[in-house]
Amino acid sequence: MGKTLRLFWAINLPDEIKDRLWEIQKQLRGTGVDAKWVGRENLHLTVHFLGEVDVAIIDALVSAVQGALLDRKFFTLQLGGLGVFPDARHPRVLWAGVAGGENELWEIHRLVAGAMLPFGIPLPGRSFSPHLTLARLRSLRGAPELMTMVRQLGPDYDNLGWMQVGSVDLMQSKLTPGGPIYTLMAKVRLRSP
Repeated sequence: MGKTLRLFWAINLPDEIKDRLWEIQKQLRGTGVDAKWVGRENLHLTVHFLGEVDVAIIDALVSAVQGALLDRKFFTLQLGGLGVFPDARHPRVLWAGVAGGENELWEIHRLVAGAMLPFGIPLPGRSFSPHLTLARLRSLRGAPELMTMVRQLGPDYDNLGWMQVGSVDLMQSKLTPGGPIYTLMAKVRLRSP
């Protein structure tokens, strides 16, 4: 294997959705939870994580996804709800959920993941659970306060906004001590309705 890049397929968010999520993060930071917060510029919805990929096959990956999504049309996605993985007693990831357009998103995930198989990129080890990561908890310090606020504010965040999905983007993730830096590598456009 030659030079590799850490890649993933994602749906990038419009600025108004990022701004809304950033405001929620600021509010939840006040709980004092020991967490690494995802930067506003890095907020996205992962469709399929690829891991380290040989740069020599990037063009072929993009072509494969273009073929797989050839007949897929723009769709509307509603973001809504807050939650944690794996559970409220042991939260490790704080997320915003998908409240509408899940069927289309699942189909996009299925098609993209299937297009990656011929390149030796396996299906994820766990089932696809569409979400936007807001923070990763480093410890349980402040977790009870966070969970109390999530429960209290939950109904206020059942609708975090609607967005039109017009592309699936191949992103590079460069890990740095200050956090990951994401770079757009390719954009696979969906068909206009």
